[in-house]
Amino acid sequence: MILLSVVMAFGYAISTASATRANVTVQVDGKNVTFPDAKPYVEQSRVLIPVRFVSESLGAKVDYKKETTGNKVNRTIIITQSDKTVHMNVNSDKVLVGDKIITLDVPARLQQERVYVPLRFVSEALGATVDWNSSKSLVSISTGAVVTDPEPVPDPKNEFGWKPGYNELAKELFVNNAKVSNGKFTITIPKDATVSYYPKNSLKKTVLTPGKQYTYALKEGQGSLSIDLIYPGKPESEHYAIFLDGKGKEINATQSVEIQDVVVSGNNGKWPVEATLSEVVQLAESL
Repeated sequence: MILLSVVMAFGYAISTASATRANVTVQVDGKNVTFPDAKPYVEQSRVLIPVRFVSESLGAKVDYKKETTGNKVNRTIIITQSDKTVHMNVNSDKVLVGDKIITLDVPARLQQERVYVPLRFVSEALGATVDWNSSKSLVSISTGAVVTDPEPVPDPKNEFGWKPGYNELAKELFVNNAKVSNGKFTITIPKDATVSYYPKNSLKKTVLTPGKQYTYALKEGQGSLSIDLIYPGKPESEHYAIFLDGKGKEINATQSVEIQDVVVSGNNGKWPVEATLSEVVQLAESL
């Protein structure tokens, strides 16, 4: 019961319902859950998280099945622990918990090769304890164990920045390169970077060619770019995700109107943080 609650049970409304991404921390009995690549995000005022990381942190087994019938591809996630079993199909709001069908507020989603699920319905169905702290952007999941020494919660308002020694890609990517104009995002792929375009709700990525310029219209469902630079001999890479749904907003002081922007996700050496492209460009110009 607790497993199912953790995997799919949170969906409390957050204070900024218009946001499309959020620096959300998930804790299980006071311990932070690590999301090494795909991060939680917000859809229709619901927090969605990658299903595998939370479930496996509790010792559950997660299986993924892909079946093709004609031109139709069905993707199913199966979560098991003890005598509990959950079946869910990607892009469906119907979930089978044991022998009972439950309807989700937001369907399971496929993003950057990870399946995301809303974290609410199972907590209500099975009675697990899931709390939302809006001031800290914190999901606290309790199995009933006594927590005496909880891990510190990252500051959701922490400023965008760079980990020391990992900013070469930032200079090529954000200084006199990536830009938004007239509702379109344009980028020239840095020569040493690995860049892939992920359509929304699809595993079919497109690897972009170094040195070539690409333009994407900013619109709902456009998808995202995953950008990496490997540093030979170093233990980590420099990574960004750029979301192309046009939901990042800024105020143009000259025209006094809202204009579309993109949201950039990166790591400042402490934890993942996000900012609009215009904010990141300004910071990168000072490197």
